[in-house]
Amino acid sequence: MKHADTIKRLAALLLSAVMLLSLAACGGGNDTAEATTAAAGTAEETTAAETETTAATPDLPDLDLEGATITILAKVEIDVKGQWSDNDLCVSELNGDILNDAAFERNRLVEEKFNFVFANGRMPIGGQYSYSMHQGITKLILAGDSTYDIVFPTIRDSAYLARDGMLHDLGTEGYVDLDKPWWNQQFTEDTMVGGKSHYANGDVMQSFMRSVYTILFNKKIINDIKLENPYDLVRDYEWTMDKMLELGEAFSADMNGDGVIKDDDHVGLLTLNNQVEALYTASGCKLVTVDGTNFTFTGNSEKSLNVFQRIFDLWENREVVICSTDVTRRGESTKSMSHNDASAAAFAADCALFILGTMNNVPRMRNMETDFGILPLPMSADGQDSYYSYVQTWASGSAAVTITATDVDRSTIILEEMAYQSRELTTPAYYEVSLKTKYARDEESAEMLDIIYDARTCDLGNLYNIGNIVSEITTRINNRQDGFASFMESKVPLVESTLLEISEAYNK
Repeated sequence: MKHADTIKRLAALLLSAVMLLSLAACGGGNDTAEATTAAAGTAEETTAAETETTAATPDLPDLDLEGATITILAKVEIDVKGQWSDNDLCVSELNGDILNDAAFERNRLVEEKFNFVFANGRMPIGGQYSYSMHQGITKLILAGDSTYDIVFPTIRDSAYLARDGMLHDLGTEGYVDLDKPWWNQQFTEDTMVGGKSHYANGDVMQSFMRSVYTILFNKKIINDIKLENPYDLVRDYEWTMDKMLELGEAFSADMNGDGVIKDDDHVGLLTLNNQVEALYTASGCKLVTVDGTNFTFTGNSEKSLNVFQRIFDLWENREVVICSTDVTRRGESTKSMSHNDASAAAFAADCALFILGTMNNVPRMRNMETDFGILPLPMSADGQDSYYSYVQTWASGSAAVTITATDVDRSTIILEEMAYQSRELTTPAYYEVSLKTKYARDEESAEMLDIIYDARTCDLGNLYNIGNIVSEITTRINNRQDGFASFMESKVPLVESTLLEISEAYNK
């Protein structure tokens, strides 16, 4: 959705949602009904300026499911407490947290409209590139299991399920309207094969927001050493990898004089080893493009090779950049921490100017004393036409309906209404409260968030891990090996045969 164009409307919706949720938390069914009436009245009383943009509404038929149970399948990372578990899909009660309560209210409204009850199933996502949900859901489908009316696999698992003909085409079957604003049209464009969209993304998936990559910067350091304002660099399209490195060099220093810069010294940029793919996507490059069902390998283009070399050069500058996955680059206080926690702790301690990571890093900084700002990923070079945001496609879910679902019309009606209500309730709660007011600490960061979320994109070459290129390039860069032209050339036969297989699978 284009957040920059809808802030006033979201603010009005959020006001009514907060009133509804706070009242609903005080009692049972009657109180909830009264809260709904009160919230509706509040929304009607908002000024014309607040509601100048009228939200689209779903075009759906009447449906009375007479108390039936509708079962959805959500992804889980190891257990429900994992940071990438889609717990917002499976909310069972109000608990006072605005994100939880917004999701609860969304589900309640959908249940009430069509007279049914949600039931929840969960499936582990396994490790990256394990495609365990693809395997698990395929097993159910081949067994003729029709338990799940709607499934929410990872984006990567959805791509494999689509390839194997396991999913309905949401673009032509049923009642999902992918042109509506609660669906992300860029995602639809990026993942469409043969004119079909077997899985979709947008407001219905909170993890589609949480898993997008960003750069956080320490505002105190910027002011103390009088560096250029990163916000102005973004606005002027001068926010590039080279500029990020230049600013990082101005801050980096071996503070304890032991001859090695670690995360308790002064660090320009903190990264993790698997963030190579984020910077590649930020360049606007793709490993694979598709025309109809014909896939073309583009990872060996001159532009792609130059981008990989730029990322390599960034990683090689060990006086400025620290990969927190490397425990030898950690100070005593972070040695025993997980990679993400170590990186976040060093940034919160004012030891780093920049930190690269997903939006999940923002809540980690909730208690950070120093003000920080949020930026989009840097462009690869001057002259790039836009910023691009990488979505971690193992961490983010997507929406789909399997071919064994009992009633595709019923499933897509519920999914469409659920996506619409997510735009009305859960997105405002997440975007406006958790990011723009609860965690982000200035108006400029709010502006940057609009840029970040408007620029989310996917790469089919990454989704299918074509030729293991993503993982092998990541390993090469972290092992300080370049020679990307010869590496890519060696991959061409495998990649082309794999793409032909995928094309033939879709054509079947």
